[in-house]
Amino acid sequence: MKRVIQFTKARYIAIAISIVILAAGAVGTVLKGGFDMGIDYQAGLNLRVQVASPAFTVLYTGEGDCNVNISGNAVTVETRKSGEEKRTYSFPFSTYGTLGEVIDRLNTIPGFTAVPEAEFEGVLTATDSERIAGFNHSVELTEEPVYVNVVPSGDGDVFAPIDQMREALTGVQVDQIQLVGNPEDQSYILKVEDDGSDETFSTSMSGKIVKALTGYFGPGSVLVRQTDYIGPRFSQDLGSQSAYLVSFALGLILVYIWIRFKLAYAVSAIIALVHDVGILAVFVGVTGMEVSTATIAAGLTIIGYSLNDTIVIFDRVRENIGLMRDSDFKTIINTSISQSLSRTLMTSITTLLAVGAIYIFGTGIIKDFALALIIGIIVGTYSSLFIASPILLGWTNKIIARKKKKDAEKFGRKPETAAEKSGEPKQIEAKEEKKEAAPKIVPTTPAKPRYTDKKKRKKKKKKR
Repeated sequence: MKRVIQFTKARYIAIAISIVILAAGAVGTVLKGGFDMGIDYQAGLNLRVQVASPAFTVLYTGEGDCNVNISGNAVTVETRKSGEEKRTYSFPFSTYGTLGEVIDRLNTIPGFTAVPEAEFEGVLTATDSERIAGFNHSVELTEEPVYVNVVPSGDGDVFAPIDQMREALTGVQVDQIQLVGNPEDQSYILKVEDDGSDETFSTSMSGKIVKALTGYFGPGSVLVRQTDYIGPRFSQDLGSQSAYLVSFALGLILVYIWIRFKLAYAVSAIIALVHDVGILAVFVGVTGMEVSTATIAAGLTIIGYSLNDTIVIFDRVRENIGLMRDSDFKTIINTSISQSLSRTLMTSITTLLAVGAIYIFGTGIIKDFALALIIGIIVGTYSSLFIASPILLGWTNKIIARKKKKDAEKFGRKPETAAEKSGEPKQIEAKEEKKEAAPKIVPTTPAKPRYTDKKKRKKKKKKR
């Protein structure tokens, strides 16, 4: 027989630990100023910028149109004259390894001009072409010069650290400056809250930020990589809809478990799910993780994962109730958890391996999503073992005690003792001693003889 671990013995300690974690997390979140609401749930502007030195300028004075695009491994130029087919010129960094070689090849295109900046004229042959900052989209060239930038080499020559970014934006009301990726990339996300007073907030604030950074780091040194703007009304609607959807999902789960099992099982599972979401919420608040749609998605994923784990244990409990009729409910709970333990641990460990790989190799929102999943998987496994099942035990014991009390009042029975409620054998030794001590009653009249023989019975009847 498989060893039964007494999980229910630690139920009070586990519940106390959860209460302490939730309370400490709530206090820590308040002391940090509340949750860091992302652009999805807080009206405002998210501007991603990169600071990089301008290496050379490009322009086009030829006939027709000219577009240039710099991807991660090549510079591509497309020209088209009226009545002629499009011509494509590609200069891979693996072939043209230095900045000087790329500039020389660009100047061979008819009508195309590439002019190096003064500070790079002496180091064209020493500057790696892979340091060219990509456009990631096609740019149409005219006679107006367009800057092409290079990022730092990674040898510690960062000229735009985060403290200088704060100094450059002292005249602009920027609520948060966040470094993205490696410090050598000099890529930042700038968050500005919108109070709804300016209808042109997105364009005006973006212009102020770029102007301030350009004035500090120099012309052509600021690249706007991404701009996200959410209006006040949209952010409020999105927040209320997210809260509604989470509540609706919990309600459907409650009804589902109620139908499949009983109300006690449903309430126990919902309390465990609320516990898991609460732990994840205080973790997000204390660590300063941004609350975004990815965070909400992680929370909903954890609800589904934890619920599946709890349902497996409850299903085994329901099965063992019929198989272990002579056992009390506490023993059934512990046996069911012990039987499901290997499955629970193996599922959690394999899932953590996959999510851990995403966390290690992911970046940005994906990394935050994976971290939230890691915390949720650990907490969900813990709650299935030490929160949901003990609550079911307590609820069921209350129901049994209430039912026995009603039966005692209805049929005039005395209520059971604590030992009898817990399933322990009744103490009847004292009663047996009293019966043995009572005097025996000896009959005073002789007993009538019993005739067992049939012939004797017949003779007796004839004499009468």
